Amino acid sequence: MQLNRLALALTLGSGLLLTDTGCLLLLAGQGQEAAFLEADDTRLDIPESASNRALSADPTKGHVQIAANETVADVNLWVTSIVESSALVVAFLDDKRPTTTEGNVRIYGPYDDNQGRDIAWLVRLDGDLAGSDFELFAGPRGASNQAEMDRLMVGSLEVDGDLRSGGFTLDFDVVEKYPDMKDPAIDALLSYGGSVDVTFTRDVATDAKTIDIDFNAFSVLYEGFLDDDEFFSDETYNYKLEADGSGTFNLALLGEWDLWGWSGPEQERMTLAMAWDDNGAGRTRGQILELEGSGDLLFGDVMVDECFDSSGTLTWRVINEPYATEDPSYNFGDEATCQLAAEAVPNI
Repeated sequence: MQLNRLALALTLGSGLLLTDTGCLLLLAGQGQEAAFLEADDTRLDIPESASNRALSADPTKGHVQIAANETVADVNLWVTSIVESSALVVAFLDDKRPTTTEGNVRIYGPYDDNQGRDIAWLVRLDGDLAGSDFELFAGPRGASNQAEMDRLMVGSLEVDGDLRSGGFTLDFDVVEKYPDMKDPAIDALLSYGGSVDVTFTRDVATDAKTIDIDFNAFSVLYEGFLDDDEFFSDETYNYKLEADGSGTFNLALLGEWDLWGWSGPEQERMTLAMAWDDNGAGRTRGQILELEGSGDLLFGDVMVDECFDSSGTLTWRVINEPYATEDPSYNFGDEATCQLAAEAVPNI
């Protein structure tokens, strides 16, 4: 059973050339420092034992656990690349003069991409070390003003001692409008649509954080990949890490899940949830659910529950009937070995 097909839908711009900020090295602000996002603000962290990529090579490991691990890695690749590239831009802004100002807003650009791509960039920044508001625009090469451009990202940050909070919106319709923003080696087969809102709170002293990723009619089409799968999400992914290291993570999206021939080309709703304790032992739940008027699962809804210990080793795995009858070897271990109750796993 390959629930990790979910990870394919969540690469979400991992190849975006926004990570190459060489095009923005001209941007800068006349000694005005502004607080900005850090990668750790929006990075998802799961127990190290459960994030071992070698798990996928072991048939006795949890398929939902593997899907959660791969999904976290892919979302981190996307979110962290956006945060880190934007932070580099703002770092340069703090040392140079803005192109113009509007009240307290410092405006930098438009500047043509210096890698020769058909893109121009513009940044708007307002703030100080207690917080900032920012906007990043993309447009065609040669754009002379903001009106000729599209807003790619907008966000804000507040800082109160060790407490940081904020977020940003990323518009994938803009990504799709300017194809030179994408990496042809990675994104050549991908078409994006919609937007995502990322919000967070983080305590720097304890590493405790919450991260919500809200998808707004987001879609990604894999053209020419396998069977031209299309994924869609209009839901929110939730992540929470406590100061003691315990936490939860959950997500849901629509997609085509071709499982052992149990599903065809119609879309179903995938949900995935994970919880772990302060020792790294955890529990996962994965479901593929038919929607009213949609879905072609062979035996109806698929539901899988798993538990793993603090070393990341699977101790229990069960799939619902009649899939268990179809594959008698799938169920594994004993639920009594679970170190977290079923109620610890978030409902979606």
